[in-house]
Amino acid sequence: MSVILHYMVWCLGRLFYPIRGHDSRQFIYCPAFKDIPKPNMTLECEECGPSGSKLLLHHTSLAEDGIGSIPDLKWTPPQATEPVKEYVLICEDIDIPIPLLVIHHGLFWGIDATKYNHVTSMQTSVPENSPRWKTTSSWNYVPNLRGAAYIGASPVLGHGTHRYVFTIVALKDALQFDNPEKVTKSDIKKAIAGKVVGWGQWTGEFEKPWPQ
Repeated sequence: MSVILHYMVWCLGRLFYPIRGHDSRQFIYCPAFKDIPKPNMTLECEECGPSGSKLLLHHTSLAEDGIGSIPDLKWTPPQATEPVKEYVLICEDIDIPIPLLVIHHGLFWGIDATKYNHVTSMQTSVPENSPRWKTTSSWNYVPNLRGAAYIGASPVLGHGTHRYVFTIVALKDALQFDNPEKVTKSDIKKAIAGKVVGWGQWTGEFEKPWPQ
């Protein structure tokens, strides 16, 4: 991309800078969380630091593959009266320059609670011979806007720092769908109603630098 095009994108980013902060549109504000309004789980990222830390370059579109990988995350199960059957994990950009909209960079469900309390890029990768919408670890995923399982942080040049909110959700019952390959984010929101027993969040931040 030429310097002129970079400058044009930067100008647009600055123009739309005030459009951000769509916190109330997060996944956790759907009706399924009405009985657990506050987090009761911890979600941590040792490689980056505490919540609010900067994402590393390999977590962003500046990675060598131009896509980026999910940060290594660990969580603790909630102190719930009912055992956790599975988890849902979602990453949302809540600062995109489109009013009232939040997009997901990754949305995984069917995460077996007896096997996993962490996530790495390996678990969210999708092998060529994998069944439709399944990761290496047999997690289901809802494709993002690019049709992929996960894409790294890639805010608009000039739009400042974006927050990427990772949310882990503990469910007391497994999700069941007749057509898993057609499941949407809205379907997940509806399906988890009455099943949520815990959740936690970790936020990573990133601002796209001027291209070298």
